Amino acid sequence: MDDAMRDTFARQGYVVVPDVLNQQQLDKLNEVYDQHIEELEEMRSKGGTDKKIRFSITWRDTHQTTDRHGNTYVGRRFWSKAYRDLIDNETMLPILEEILGDPSWGHAPAHMPAELRPLFRLDHDNIHYKPGRKPTDGPDKGGTLHGGTGSFHITCVYELKTVGPDDGGFGCVAGTHKPANEQKLLDIDGDWRRNWCDTEWTSQLPNWDEDVPVHRVEAKAGDCILFTEKLKHGTIPWAGSGERRTLFCKYVPFGMHHHDVAYDTNDPELTERQKRIVEFSPCWFNEPREDKDILCDYSANPALTKLHPLAHVESDPSVLLPGMSPPHIRLTDETRTMLSTGGG
Repeated sequence: MDDAMRDTFARQGYVVVPDVLNQQQLDKLNEVYDQHIEELEEMRSKGGTDKKIRFSITWRDTHQTTDRHGNTYVGRRFWSKAYRDLIDNETMLPILEEILGDPSWGHAPAHMPAELRPLFRLDHDNIHYKPGRKPTDGPDKGGTLHGGTGSFHITCVYELKTVGPDDGGFGCVAGTHKPANEQKLLDIDGDWRRNWCDTEWTSQLPNWDEDVPVHRVEAKAGDCILFTEKLKHGTIPWAGSGERRTLFCKYVPFGMHHHDVAYDTNDPELTERQKRIVEFSPCWFNEPREDKDILCDYSANPALTKLHPLAHVESDPSVLLPGMSPPHIRLTDETRTMLSTGGG
């Protein structure tokens, strides 16, 4: 990143990186996209513009995979080479390395050894589609705000079709990746999670704090919207006459779990670098999620829950950039007690 991009990302919690995908890449991505839209047309069962398709990794074929650390689990593959190449896109790769590897941004734990900081993992991905809006379509409610300052993952949002200023799609409350600004949002009376943007079908709360502005983020086809999941963000109702085609790739620092989705690291089409980015870490600074159904069975793979020797209960906040927050290190009560009594 250059200094202007760093300043924007630090201030807003997101930045638009222009022209990340060229026309040839867009054509190949859209070609495969077309095939899957046709195959899953029956998924659009709701009325009006709520007709949408969201492909998550869970819809793909599963394969048993064994990674180079000896972990064995069920993994999933990517649709095509064009989609595999998003794993380590040449423009975004060094940006991801910097933000996820430098603890000052608040994603990597401060106690992570320096030699591990350049490493990160594609935690999961998903793909959103909305058809172009017609005059006869019904209302579109959009989505609620989510994200939190303790989050540690960041997302690359690739637009396959241009998103104009009034189309909708990705929106956010700029600056709320910082706790002081998040608190201003939390202090607003009313259901700000649902009533956060003004559109034909939704309204922002009348007492909205001007210090936490809502940004409707526009981008050209081929641009990448990079944002931290610390930022409060959501989906603005789609009003565009053209389709929404958006790809989300979500990355975590080395040794951090979020969604706990597995990729097939034995896919022969993956490069060695791509395999490294999609495989699980051999040891962890946090632990698998217990608050939702996990798509991976860890019972036969203790290595998937092995803590790094330098695992701590919390991350040192003194290394952070001004206003930033440390990552939430998710640990079981048993592990937290063990570390607090001399284990870390």
